[in-house]
Amino acid sequence: MFHRIALLAAVGTLAAACASNPSAGSSISADTGGAVPLAGAAHTTIVVQNLASNTAWMAEDNLIPQDPVLALVNAIGGNTDNPQGVVITCNAANGGTTVKLGKQAANRVGQSATYRIRTGASMLEVDGKFAANKSGDADFVFPIKQADLIALSKLDAVSVLSDTGEVQWAFVKDPAAQVNAKYIGSLKNMPKQTENFMVFCNPK
Repeated sequence: MFHRIALLAAVGTLAAACASNPSAGSSISADTGGAVPLAGAAHTTIVVQNLASNTAWMAEDNLIPQDPVLALVNAIGGNTDNPQGVVITCNAANGGTTVKLGKQAANRVGQSATYRIRTGASMLEVDGKFAANKSGDADFVFPIKQADLIALSKLDAVSVLSDTGEVQWAFVKDPAAQVNAKYIGSLKNMPKQTENFMVFCNPK
């Protein structure tokens, strides 16, 4: 569940998206101007893996009973069956959208937590639970509104802070951007692939 902490004015494209799905209000700014500073991030965070220059986003419309998927994949020859740490799925029967944020500590499986998503001046809290995955670590799994996902896809940088204040993930439009995070992924192709994902995600 999202708890609104701060709200920036939504731009026209986001308003149009919300108009097509009026039940999905957004609390994330879709401001695309300038790099989003990650000021206030935990300065002790050490980069474990920087995937910003060799990852991109890809959407795939899987047939029922499988769900449509939007995933961070290898930029060259990547596919959604081999995601690079982040997978977003949609229940095509009801439009519910879920994020699986990977590379989390395996010893937290079964626990619940509240993470924070920083989008420039906005900060959103997300309640989720840790689940085991086939990589041997854990995913932090939480629901996301479609309008929020659309807004996130249009930003220049996004960071995700754990319940301990550590910056677990950052996603950047510019691979050369200097950010503090354990894992850094790209926002390459995310706007277009998110649009495709939303088409696939319409309840069948």
